[in-house]
Amino acid sequence: MQTNDYGLKFTPLASDDLEQIYSYVSHNLFAQAAADNLLAKIESSIMSLAGFPYSGSFLLEESLKSRGYRKLIVDNYLVFYLVNELEKHVVIMRIMYGAQNYKDLL
Repeated sequence: MQTNDYGLKFTPLASDDLEQIYSYVSHNLFAQAAADNLLAKIESSIMSLAGFPYSGSFLLEESLKSRGYRKLIVDNYLVFYLVNELEKHVVIMRIMYGAQNYKDLL
């Protein structure tokens, strides 16, 4: 059976974001189990993009939408990504808390 799954790539910022989210929840909130569960949920949601790269919605901001930015909502966090159709890759750009002003950070 042939698969059309896309590869997944993380920008250095996205990798840092994920580490900071985990660190904040586990150390600042003293919730190791919650941090483990959140990390697993975010990673699982990102992995699903390999099979369904267009499952996230476009951003409402025209400047970001025109550049192809999509978002995936995972609990209180937003995963921002781009789909590279030519190379069959999903590029995870940033992972941020939903209340953050992300427009200037993308």
